Amino acid sequence: MSEQGRAGNNIRKGGKRSPQTPHPHLPWRSMLPEKDIAFTVRRSTRPPTRLWISDMLSSHSPSPVVSSRLRGTCALLFVFASPVIVVAEEPPAFSPEHLEFFEKSVRPLLVKRCFECHAGQKQQGGVRVDGRKIVVEGGEYGPVVVPGQPDASRLIQVLKFDNNDVQMPPSGKLPDEEIAIFRRWIELGAPWPKEESSTGLPAGPMTAQSAREHHWAFRPPQASPSPVPLDAGRIQTPIDAFVVARLEAEGMALRPEADRRTLLRRLAMDLRGVPPTLEEVTEFENDTSPDAFERVVDRYLDSPEYGERWGRYWLDVARYADTKGYVFTEEPRYPYAYTYRDYVIRALNQDKPYDRFVTEQLAADQLDHPDSNEDLAAMGFLTVGRRFLNNNHDIIDDRIDVVSRGLMGLTVTCARCHDHKFDPVPAADYYSLYGVFASSDEPAELPLIGRPNDRAAFAKFEKELADREQALRALEAELATKIEQEVRGRVGDYLQGVATRAAPKDSGFKASYEHGDPRRGLVDRWQKYLNGLGNGPHPVFEPWRRLVATKPDMFVAVRDELLAESVAGSLNPLVRQRLLDSKPTNLVELAKVYGGLFAGVEQQWNELRAKQADAMALANGDEEALRQILVADGSPTRVATGDLNGLMDRAERNKQRELAKKIDSLKVSSPGAPPRAMVLNDRPQPVNPRILVRGNPGRPGDTVPRQFLEVIAGPDRQPFSHGSGRLDLAAAIVSPENPLTARVIVNRLWQHHFGQGLVGTSSDFGVRSEPPSHPELLDWLSVQLVRSGWRLKALHRLILASAVYRQGSTDDPVARLKDPENRLLWRMPPRRLDFEAFRDSLLAVSGQLDRTIGGRPYDNVTDIGSPRRTVYALVNRNDLPGIFRAFDFADPDASAGERPRTTVPQQALFGLNSPFVLEVSRRLANSTAGAEETARIQALYRRALVREPSQDELDAARNFVKSASGDGKLDAWGRLAQVLLLTNEFAFVD
Repeated sequence: MSEQGRAGNNIRKGGKRSPQTPHPHLPWRSMLPEKDIAFTVRRSTRPPTRLWISDMLSSHSPSPVVSSRLRGTCALLFVFASPVIVVAEEPPAFSPEHLEFFEKSVRPLLVKRCFECHAGQKQQGGVRVDGRKIVVEGGEYGPVVVPGQPDASRLIQVLKFDNNDVQMPPSGKLPDEEIAIFRRWIELGAPWPKEESSTGLPAGPMTAQSAREHHWAFRPPQASPSPVPLDAGRIQTPIDAFVVARLEAEGMALRPEADRRTLLRRLAMDLRGVPPTLEEVTEFENDTSPDAFERVVDRYLDSPEYGERWGRYWLDVARYADTKGYVFTEEPRYPYAYTYRDYVIRALNQDKPYDRFVTEQLAADQLDHPDSNEDLAAMGFLTVGRRFLNNNHDIIDDRIDVVSRGLMGLTVTCARCHDHKFDPVPAADYYSLYGVFASSDEPAELPLIGRPNDRAAFAKFEKELADREQALRALEAELATKIEQEVRGRVGDYLQGVATRAAPKDSGFKASYEHGDPRRGLVDRWQKYLNGLGNGPHPVFEPWRRLVATKPDMFVAVRDELLAESVAGSLNPLVRQRLLDSKPTNLVELAKVYGGLFAGVEQQWNELRAKQADAMALANGDEEALRQILVADGSPTRVATGDLNGLMDRAERNKQRELAKKIDSLKVSSPGAPPRAMVLNDRPQPVNPRILVRGNPGRPGDTVPRQFLEVIAGPDRQPFSHGSGRLDLAAAIVSPENPLTARVIVNRLWQHHFGQGLVGTSSDFGVRSEPPSHPELLDWLSVQLVRSGWRLKALHRLILASAVYRQGSTDDPVARLKDPENRLLWRMPPRRLDFEAFRDSLLAVSGQLDRTIGGRPYDNVTDIGSPRRTVYALVNRNDLPGIFRAFDFADPDASAGERPRTTVPQQALFGLNSPFVLEVSRRLANSTAGAEETARIQALYRRALVREPSQDELDAARNFVKSASGDGKLDAWGRLAQVLLLTNEFAFVD
């Protein structure tokens, strides 16, 4: 199952898909080699000032149709037809070395290249390659592999790209080294672990029990003793022992440690998202104390900028946005989404234990916080998602997804319509979680968590808010009165509406409304009222109850029988007399009889009140009995302002929404609006969820308890017992017994430090996931995280102290041939800055960065007049800025464990032509004005690249300034500043 987990999660506005966004069922971005999905990095071999923009325009452009490449790569399809006949037999016993070769080299290739189209339920062309027996015996078109005979194997034939044969993949030949791996595997006899499928699970139907026993992600992490590599001199932490031992097994080694300037810049960009100053670099280079590196790490971790940098990563996971998506005419912006963003930044800076961090985001309302506690804002994790046209089923599905994929790396929402195709997650487990969120509501009045600092603005806000709320209350009171009066005069129409639903199918009933179609919500209220009258004779509605269920040909007989029975006075005399006078012959006529009776009583009451304002009742007791049905508590004609939803027509609803929108708009825009927390509260009565067959709300199936996933909790799990179950759910997720939670967050921290995780599919740890590159290391780190009290900063320190992190990024041609994707970490991979770090760095080196923390978002990220950090920019899921799309910003419609990595012309054009970059360049150049030529060039290098220029660079810069002419946008010095800001050295981290 793909990491995205649900079709359509990444569809952009207008139904178009961003060219940088993967199809939700194709997890290729994290599986294909880096050269296929991103820019090629050659930073270490270039002159320091070679332009990054020139690289983008001339070296590697993105594949035109990458998803087609994946389909082609996996699409072995029907071309495996072969005349070779192989007699099935028991697979031979393979040596441990051959099985290790399969696990390390072959299985990852099959997962990456083939399983999307040729495993499990996906059998394009009738071909499967997810089991040895399947591969050797073949399917509809014969065997794929002939053990020991690579040239006779159809797999090799289609991969060779001979001109006279079918070529697979059609979009391009696989790298020679990958084809060589397949050849070697076949030469060895196609080794494969006995009785196992490619997922690592036993052959046959998958169960929660077999997954817990056999799949790495569902087994508890074990802190294995770290190995003892030969090169013990490089070992700084146990992390190094695991990595170096693996490298040595493959004949590789770590690169030498990076120089101090490179290390400091790497640390600063990783932990703060802005480069160090030249003074910081000089101080670090001159500090010879043995703990100099560790002290820098501590200083950066203690910086408030740490929370801003790493908070943005978490906001990707939380699919954070400041808007709701398309929601008809209501206010599209969330007034208080920013309080969740600020909570995340604050919690990370405080080094809040991760288990507490997660628990607060699911159930802060149940943790005995005072009402004003700012940690209540944590629940924005659940509530800042897309609103799906206010479809509650989709909102709940989105919340299940962000919890399951975001926290545990499981695509649980794939079980919404049927049992999960691959992971042991039945639909029953999906609806168990569905019940948790269906039992939780967003309160109409969100809790206050603070006061604005500007008292004058706050006072102005409160006055304007009171005025707007009063206008809304007045309208709602007017509408309630209008609807109440209308329904009392239209009882006959509403009874016909009830009869339309209740009459037998063969009754031939056809409503004849006197005043147009009745309001559906009021028909519901009348139906509920009539159904609740009990079984005994009713003095007013007994004729209706008897006749509404009578066949048309028996209507008159039953009417006469009923009137004869009522002679003794059990029926209201006015009702009986009107029936005797009008003698209705069908339900339409009967409904009109009742309508006339109630309309007459209502008219008499209005006339009496006009004459006698203090009148309490009609003088005639029989008439008063009829009137009481219209005015008594529980009457379907009593309409309060709280009942309006579902009763208003479109025009009335639009008026109400317009006033409500003005209130929300004030909360969004007013600087005096106090912060509030976007919480959920438990319903008074929890929902007992039912499985919705095929995901259809109109087809409810069996009832299931609210409980945790069996694949994690085991067969002895107990139903949740605290209200909705959100607190129980949080406890189950952060339990040390849960094998997924610690692994997932460890993998994400590793991913952001090294550019790729130990598990490539960071939000999918299910049976279709990519196996870890270093499983023992992943487990060891997961155990250490829990033992440290779930402290993420301690995990950072452990990773940053390692020789693996501190090694250089220089190339090793031999290692590159063996491990072109650097999965074994033989060097520190150079990484391009994400958009936030790139923009913040531009502002920082030009002296423009506003370091104010927290608060409401600003609108325009490319406006130099908004120089705050990018994490505080407005994220509009209705209209995501083009610059975000161009630089691979996470899609805010779904949880994103990692971002796509692309190189497109828009990125280069932004650097060349954007008014934002031009203004930053101008201001950087102006900050050095007044100095003589050489000193000014040196000052630009110190500010932009945090180093001194070489003599060659000085000479080149002098010549450039002398020869360059102003282009109307920048003078020569501004253009030199722009050149430095667009170099690889500025835009990449080594």
